[in-house]
Amino acid sequence: MKMPLSLRVPTLGIVTGASRGIGRAIALQLAKRIGPSSSLYLTARSKQGLEETAHVISKEVNNNIDITCISSDLSNEKSVTKLTDNLFGDLRKKKSDFSHAILVHNAATLGPLGKYSREVSDAGDIQNYCLLNITSPIVLTSLFLQLFGENSGLRKTVVQLTSRSGVLPQKTMHLYGMGKAARDMYFRVVALEEPQVKVMNFNPGFVNTEMFSGLQGSVMPILDVKDFFFQSNLTFLKPEESAGAMLTAVEEDQFESGATILSYDVMDIDITK
Repeated sequence: MKMPLSLRVPTLGIVTGASRGIGRAIALQLAKRIGPSSSLYLTARSKQGLEETAHVISKEVNNNIDITCISSDLSNEKSVTKLTDNLFGDLRKKKSDFSHAILVHNAATLGPLGKYSREVSDAGDIQNYCLLNITSPIVLTSLFLQLFGENSGLRKTVVQLTSRSGVLPQKTMHLYGMGKAARDMYFRVVALEEPQVKVMNFNPGFVNTEMFSGLQGSVMPILDVKDFFFQSNLTFLKPEESAGAMLTAVEEDQFESGATILSYDVMDIDITK
């Protein structure tokens, strides 16, 4: 068994969708675990939400961590280009300052839940959905690998949040499931191509967030009441619990690169009972 790898080193952390919910929890839990002289780059659409996340971190974490917030709409091509120019332009100046670089793809949207596939025909809306949920993670990952991939002395980790919806079809969850399936395969390929990078597809489980509430409200009337999303014995996690499980898996480093890791397994919670 491999020895756990401490995160308490100078770390570069990039977290998308960090303005609320699981994204904010990941940013906070990461800040609590990384070492002094680390840098966190937080991105999301909401500037106010990012500032609130940065305030929470500064209040709860007594550490020498530099926090940079970049507001960006990942469903807009010009906004994605501006984000990557600002982010990686800044990182090129200090890429040798870190012992570990971790990129966490949390940003995602549900899409037009509640509508059947035959009702989803607006090419612009579909393109925007794909830009946010598929294209932007690919672009960010590519630039991350270009900047850090050849540095053999740097530990490199890429995490993307996935879902059972990527493998289990559900009515009206067409774009959401498609996006998750596409991302899963992309990152499995990255794991094969980049053996020096540890890649994780992380399933956060059922987390009590605004996004999950939106899921319930949109599809509950359509799905069979026996559907797995709404079983009575589901174990709901707090955002900080799921985020903690993700980072524990990164620290323990027992997973095969490209594998899908479920939060409940990390926490030794049996959800089959």
